[in-house]
Formats: sequence, structure tokens, C-alpha cells
Amino acid sequence: MLLTLLFAGCEKFLDTVSYTESNTSNFPASETDAKQLVTGIYSVLNQAAYEPSAHSFIANLTMSDECFGGGGQDDYEIQAYDHLLYFEPNAQLDFWTPYYAGIVRANLAIANLDKVQDEDMRNQLMGEAYFLRSYLLFDLTQQFGEVPLVKFVPNSVDEASEYPAPGTIQEIYGTIAAGLKEAIEIMPSQPWDQCISGLRHATKWDAEALLARVYLFYTGFYSDKNGENITTLPLIDLETGEIINSVIAKDEVVRGLEDCIANSGHKLASDYRLMWPYMNSATKKDYAYAQSVEGTWLTDDKNPEEMFSICFSNIAESSRNRNKFDQYLGVRKRSKYEVNAFPFSRGYGMAPVNPAVWEQWDKDEPGDIRKMASIWNVDVEQIGGPSNYSWGNDQQMEESGLWQKKYQAYGALVNGKFFYEFSSVAEYGGAGSDLGRGHSLQNVQILRFADVLLMHSELTDGKTIYNGKSGMNAVRARVGLPDKAYSVEAIRMERQHELAFEGIRWNDMRRYGKTYCIKALESQLGQPIRNNTVQLVMKDQNTGYKARYEATWGFRPFPQSEISLSNGVLKQNAGWTDASAQYTNWK
Repeated sequence: MLLTLLFAGCEKFLDTVSYTESNTSNFPASETDAKQLVTGIYSVLNQAAYEPSAHSFIANLTMSDECFGGGGQDDYEIQAYDHLLYFEPNAQLDFWTPYYAGIVRANLAIANLDKVQDEDMRNQLMGEAYFLRSYLLFDLTQQFGEVPLVKFVPNSVDEASEYPAPGTIQEIYGTIAAGLKEAIEIMPSQPWDQCISGLRHATKWDAEALLARVYLFYTGFYSDKNGENITTLPLIDLETGEIINSVIAKDEVVRGLEDCIANSGHKLASDYRLMWPYMNSATKKDYAYAQSVEGTWLTDDKNPEEMFSICFSNIAESSRNRNKFDQYLGVRKRSKYEVNAFPFSRGYGMAPVNPAVWEQWDKDEPGDIRKMASIWNVDVEQIGGPSNYSWGNDQQMEESGLWQKKYQAYGALVNGKFFYEFSSVAEYGGAGSDLGRGHSLQNVQILRFADVLLMHSELTDGKTIYNGKSGMNAVRARVGLPDKAYSVEAIRMERQHELAFEGIRWNDMRRYGKTYCIKALESQLGQPIRNNTVQLVMKDQNTGYKARYEATWGFRPFPQSEISLSNGVLKQNAGWTDASAQYTNWK
């Protein structure tokens, strides 16, 4: 599949035979062509999200200590993620394939955008291509480790026929870091909402934020894994692809964050709860929890805190452009709308929340509004009380009675009629009739400004930076919490609460070290659950969390079809060749 993508994946942009159609000698011929070239890279983000259960976002949720696998009795793969196992050997091929298509498209763009005449637009689009390539490669390497490294457009079919060799970790991170460094240096410095290529395109500020995330993961995780003190990011020469002597040190990363904080125009939303779609005007009026909050949902075109995101539409002709994560993460489907289930719509029941997260939150931070803003609890919010909760819908597994609220399918009542998607109403792009399931328009936020502030605190031991406070305390002040002295424990806790259920916790756990990660994973053991209404407790599957993390370091298995196609170039990751790695059913 990867070999095919090297040419066929971008056939609209690469045609070395025809002299009457677009080819690399005459394309892009205009800014419109150039934007089309870059849009082709963005489109793979939606393609990869078409099968959400294969995506890193859901994998990261369920592999962390935040959520169980869930789903129905036959949703083996999502339960396997939770226990660091696999069920199907090509489970993440639908994630792998479009990501490599995106890397190929980014390489094509980088090789051809020099034809754009306007310098600012050329630098913006070139920066976007470098940023997107770095993002895609970073997401892949966090999932799989030493992945095939495709740094350039192949010069011939013969060159493309050679399966790309896996890069070393230094080569991979050197490529990621060099691309982000280049993007930061060349992209214009307009505020986020004045981006010259279009709203919600990647910006210089996104590159500065992503560089900090890359730096923290690389220096944290690989220091622990390799048993050494790593303090810098490697760099490659973007022309030759070779490792160079220069590196990116912490000071450069901090300067980038401070540039972003001072000049991007991004800021914290006025109320934490307004960032999540249960605050939309159609749902809010009938949702008791939301009614006391002033204001309505900050949609993705207006939210100043939102940075780089996977963008979706509710009315797109292709279902590939709609946010299906909310549907997969939604409360397990019901045969019909039940009033006492409001505001939930109908979903697949993946990623129910670990009760230990709910219980520990009050011990760590009593009175934190983010707890209720992030978690729905059957004992607290069920209309008519917990006895009205319907357990075991469609054979729901690993059900805890706790559901995350941030990425969730939300319905609405319109003149007494239930709509499966609140986006059916005109205010959110609908036509006033029920669109049915799977039309969520919520973007999936990969980066947001609160994380920029928290990363700055972590890298500077709590230096003052925003509204007279450290980043950590600015984030705390937004939810009415008092200032706290900086410490490693304090920043880790703050990240856990602020960024809960946003797909970030898993890789935070990993970069904090193996001991921390295993302890967090084992917090799931003994927690009360129900499998198809049967009351049980969560327990280890196969060899258990500790043994599985020690065997794999949290990396996923390469798709088996890619290993077969590579003719021995790609070797399966450690910990995935033994029979004990395969999940068959809940035991």
C-alpha cells in the first residue's frame, strides 16, 4: 500500500507523461493551484479519521489510564487497545495509509511550491507543508516507533519500487524538528485569525507549539527508554536528509512558546466549558448542567483558544469530512430516543471513563469545575436518578457509568422533537430537519492555547508569562482555582485535569517514565465495570499491563500487510510476535 501511494496516492498532482494536464513542470501555476496542492495534504487528516477506531486519537484515549476500551461484545480491537494488545493484524492500516499519503503529498508540495510568485503566500504554504509533514510523522512515530522514512519525492519508478527503510529515531525526530524549525522561520507572523491562506490553516504559532510537544516527548520518553539524559532535539539537513551537528535546545523551544503567547492572538477562552459542544444553543436550553453557564459553544471559527485541529463539516457531501469520533465515542446506541438519556445522542460506546479518574480528581483538586465539565456521571447527572440509567445497551462492554463529555454525540430537542445531531439546526449549518447520526461538525483539537501555557510552565519551572501569572496558574485562574507553587507533580496534575480526554494523556504518561506509566495503567485494575450488564471489576488481560508495557514501551504493531509488502525491510515491533499479544475476548 505504501509503495502504491508513492505515485498513485497523488495522481492529481504528479503526471510525468501528459503535457496537456497538470504535472510537476507546470503545476502549481497560480496561488489557487498552490492552495489545492496543500489542501491535498490536509485532506488525509479527514481520510484517516473515516475509521475512528483505527486512529491514534481513540487509541491514545483507550491506552491511557483515562478510559477503558468499551464498545460492544464484538468490538475486540478497541478493548485490545486498552490492554495493550491487538486483535486484527491490520487494525491501524486505515490510519497508516492516509498518513503516508499525506507525507508523500507534503514532499510533492515542498518540491514544487517555489513556483508561487507571492513571497508571503509561498512561505505560508511551504511552511504549512513542512508543518503537516512533521505532524504526520510525529503522530506515526509515537504510535509505531521507527517507521519508514520518506523524506523526498522519488525521482523514478525504480526508486519508488524500493520499500522505504525505517529511519532511526534520531533521523525521524531530526526530520520532524527540521521541518518545524523551517516552518517557524519562514511563515508570516499574522495573528491566527488573519492567516493569509485561510482560517484554521496551520500557522507559525502551531509550529512553535508542536515543536514544544515534540521536544518534551523526545527528551522525556527517550531519556527514560535509553537510560540517558537527552536534552536536545536532533536536526537533519532538509536538502540532503542527513543528520547535522546543529540541534534544538530547550532555550529555542521556550523562545518559540513565548513568541506564540505574545504575538499569535490566541488566548484562553473566557469559560472552560464553552469550548465543548454540549454548550451549543440547541442542546444547552434543555441540558440542566449547561443552563447555569453564561454563553454558548465557541464554534471552531470563533474559538481563540483552538489552534491546529482536524476540521470537519456537518453538511459535507462526503461522510469522510464529518467528525465520526463523536459517534464512536458516544453512549452505546439505543433503539430509540429516551428522554432520560439527554443530552446524549446515539453512539458506539467506546472509551468509557475509568472510575479512578473521577475519584482521584476530588482528592487532587476539590472544587475543580473541569471535573464535571469533562465527565458525565450516572450517579450525578442521570435524569430521574441512576435507577433510570439503561445499562448494557447493545451488549456494552467495560461500562463504568462514566462518559467523557468533550468528544461526544449530542442531540437536541426542537419543538419537542429529538434530533440526533444538534448541528441539524440552522445556526450550526443544518436545514432544520434531523440530519441523523454522524453529522457532527466539531473539530478535533490537536493543539490549544492552554497547552502552550502549560508547556511553557513545564519548561521554565513556572516563569511568569500570561496576565501576570505563570502559564500553569493562568490556566488555573480561568477555572477559579488559586495559584499553586510550581513543581513537577503540580504541572503533571494540571495537565491531567486541563487536557483530560483530548488524546494527550497517553503520551504524557509515557514521557514521564516507565514507572509512572505502569502505575497509571494499573490504576484501572479492580475498578467496577459491567460487561453486557454483568457486574465485574477491571482486570489484566493476557500477561497484564505491566508486562505488556515493558514488552512494547507503548508502541503499536506495524500493520502486517506492510511487513509482507516490504520483503523483509520492515520488521515487527518488539512485543508483538508472541501469541500472548493477541486479544481474543474478555477473560
